[in-house]
Amino acid sequence: MTTLYRQENSIGKRRAGTYEFSPMPVPQSLIRKLLDEADPSLYVMSPAPWRYMLFSGEGRQLYMEAVRQSFPPHLADCHGSWAAYQYTEAIPAHLVVVAPVPADTPEDDMIPAKAWSKRFCMLAAEQGLHAVWKMNDYQQHPVFMNLMGLTAKERVLGVFHIGYGDQSEPRHMEAGRPASELMTVYDHLV
Repeated sequence: MTTLYRQENSIGKRRAGTYEFSPMPVPQSLIRKLLDEADPSLYVMSPAPWRYMLFSGEGRQLYMEAVRQSFPPHLADCHGSWAAYQYTEAIPAHLVVVAPVPADTPEDDMIPAKAWSKRFCMLAAEQGLHAVWKMNDYQQHPVFMNLMGLTAKERVLGVFHIGYGDQSEPRHMEAGRPASELMTVYDHLV
């Protein structure tokens, strides 16, 4: 499976490239470990914790069906078989991240989820995993929400598509400029 994961270089982010997932299943224990290490409580200001829904093995069929039924008919006709393959065979696991917030939360309130997803991705890479964070319109579609068992007081923050890479060694992302180099020090009068 090929998933294109782009980040804009113009704002100091890196282009990660194209990922090929291995068909090897990802152990649930490893995903649990990554969730604990990424510690979303560092990013969440709400007293209610996020929750996670993992779809792997045959459970990927449930995820794919929720996605398929939330597609507009013209997209389902064009991309239905491609999506079925991607979501049930090519991607070993889907981790849906759910927050207890109203669906009409402004986009700015999504910033903690984006920051946390970056940390999760980095920790996954250390384990030889690709974790591709996706935020799509279908994730807020009433049909998708209903099939996922979500309420109006919950919101899908995003979905990780997770799997081992197509090479035996973990792919290391090029380090960006250290934050300490971006600090200006004012310790005396000019």
